[in-house]
Amino acid sequence: MNALSNYYEHGPLVLLQRPVVLIGFFGVDQHSLGRDLAALSGLPLVEVDRWIEHAAGQSLVSLVQKQGLAALRQLEDRFLAQALAARPPGIVVLGDGALLKEANRQQVLAKATLVYLKLSLASTYWKLRHQALGSHPLLMQPPESTAELRPLLAERQSGFDQAHLTLNMDELTPEEARRHLLNKLSEWGRGT
Repeated sequence: MNALSNYYEHGPLVLLQRPVVLIGFFGVDQHSLGRDLAALSGLPLVEVDRWIEHAAGQSLVSLVQKQGLAALRQLEDRFLAQALAARPPGIVVLGDGALLKEANRQQVLAKATLVYLKLSLASTYWKLRHQALGSHPLLMQPPESTAELRPLLAERQSGFDQAHLTLNMDELTPEEARRHLLNKLSEWGRGT
C-alpha cells in the first residue's frame, strides 16, 4: 500500500461527547461561525435552518409567509431533536427562536453545550439596517428603532441566559470568537 493512501482522508481533530450548539439573536452570524468551526475542526455541521428549508422546499421567509410561523416552529422542533441525536456529535447552528419552547430549551441544555453569541441591541439594530430586506422571516424590513427589537429579544432572552458559554460579540471580532471556540472544542472533547 502506498504511504500516502490516506493522505486526503477527512477526520476530526477532536471528538466531542455532546454537540456544541450555537445560537444568537438577529444580526449575529452564527451560521458563518459554525461553518468555520466545522471546517477547521473537521467536526460535522448541522444548520437546522437549512434542514428546514430543504424539507419545506423553500426559504424560511417563504415558509412563514405561506404557512405561518407555526409551520416553521413545528419543523424546527423536529429537526432540533434530530440534530442533537446526530452521531458523531458536532456543531449545531440554531435560528434565534429555536429555544422559545421550554421543551426545546431543556433538550438542548441536557444534551449539548449551548453557546450564546451575544450582541447588544444597538449593534443588532445597526447590523439589521445594513442587511438585505426580507432576510429574516420575522423582519421583512429593517427595524426603525431598537424599540422594535426589544420585545423579540426579551421573548428569547431566558433561553439565551441559560447558555453554558456566552461570547460578547460586541467585544470580539469573528476571528477572535472562532479562535476562542476552537480552543473550547479541545476542552470539551478529546483529541483524535
